[in-house]
Amino acid sequence: MTSYQNTIRSLFIIFERMFDVMKKKLIQLIEKLTAKMPNEMPPIEEIDMYHANFSGGADSIATALILKYGYKIPSSKLRLVHFRVDAQEEAFFDWPETDEYLKYASKTLDIPLIVLRGDKSLRQRIEDRGKFPGAATQYCTSYQKRDLYSKWVRSLGPGTFICASGERRLESSRRSKKEIYQVYKPANAPTKHRFVHWLRPVIHLSETEVWQLMELAGIEPHPCYTNYKVSRCSCKFCIFLSPKEMKTVAEAFPEQFEELVKMEERLNHTMKYEKNAPISLIDFIEKANKSNEQMKLDLFRPCSLLD
Repeated sequence: MTSYQNTIRSLFIIFERMFDVMKKKLIQLIEKLTAKMPNEMPPIEEIDMYHANFSGGADSIATALILKYGYKIPSSKLRLVHFRVDAQEEAFFDWPETDEYLKYASKTLDIPLIVLRGDKSLRQRIEDRGKFPGAATQYCTSYQKRDLYSKWVRSLGPGTFICASGERRLESSRRSKKEIYQVYKPANAPTKHRFVHWLRPVIHLSETEVWQLMELAGIEPHPCYTNYKVSRCSCKFCIFLSPKEMKTVAEAFPEQFEELVKMEERLNHTMKYEKNAPISLIDFIEKANKSNEQMKLDLFRPCSLLD
């Protein structure tokens, strides 16, 4: 064996040992962070399939990791379920990098991926309703995600299913009231022998703990965090973006942002609301020059531009 081959072999052994150490630390942290399965939940062996809601964001990665290594769910019973808000259209509210990232995450986690698309895109929903979604009327989530999942899981027929989502109590005052478990009522149908349970495995975690899990698992973050500096892997033009985040996204996708501004003018409706008054997207991103802080979420209430 040549000296070059010896060097390569030594490096391989070193990397293998480093991987084993990281994997051990990951398992230790996951076991520490995994909450006890709620008493209302059926025994793990009675569950037919676990569906991890998967945006590609850090919280959804953590959800998948805890299901797999914390609750010891085999990959054969796990699915990453992604909801494409743009349906069959090209990426507008979805990030253009998401499709490739989903493949990467599925392969890295060794969990099969399912991508669900509705019959209408979020852009079509906005046009149909004549207004943007907001914190009080978050139909972007209900139509493009919850309803889509309910329809799909109903199509699976009888069985016992877990819908696992990545909400955390520390994200907002609204999420602070959520529990780790509840029945998924839109799809649950005991008379049809279909039982759907809603589990929130990371509800008690901090943002720091979520990123620790990702780092120890060796999973690269979604490009929206690194390329566009947004704090959450939500829609590209999410109603909850801060002025600085929206400005960064607008500069990265100027043509799409211009189309959004035209929609706002045509519908006479904005997705932003501040101090009891509507604020246009153009004026909203101007605030990035004055403050980098996130605006309070309860101010993100859509209204007419002329109110």
